[in-house]
Amino acid sequence: MRVKRFALPAVMVALGLVFGVPWPSLAEIGDISVGGVWVCKITHDASGYSSDQRAVQVNKRITEVLSDPKLRRGAGVSVRPFGASATISVGDRLVFTVVPEDAMGTSVTTIELARQWAQRLATGLAKALPDAEFHTF
Repeated sequence: MRVKRFALPAVMVALGLVFGVPWPSLAEIGDISVGGVWVCKITHDASGYSSDQRAVQVNKRITEVLSDPKLRRGAGVSVRPFGASATISVGDRLVFTVVPEDAMGTSVTTIELARQWAQRLATGLAKALPDAEFHTF
């Protein structure tokens, strides 16, 4: 009888530890996020870079944007056509080049996909730098 009395609390504590403790998310290398906002997943090679290398470059560029004192108060996040591709810049800094392969399998054009990524990037940058304002155009 005594064993049964302690079994239920022990099980409840064990379940609480498993389900109640926040675990780190397991993002893959192609996932791009900033300020807790998922921006996109880079899955295609482009311009001689593997998808993993592209993701590393984008994350490096986002870090540079966050570290730039000129952008600490915010900046515009712009999307511009670049041949069949589109670029996403913050202020005068290139962050992404969205290629047609990125839009394959979706129902949107490359420029529309770039606009979606730019909007999420602006949201994430604003969360990462709460005193700054980032606008897309």
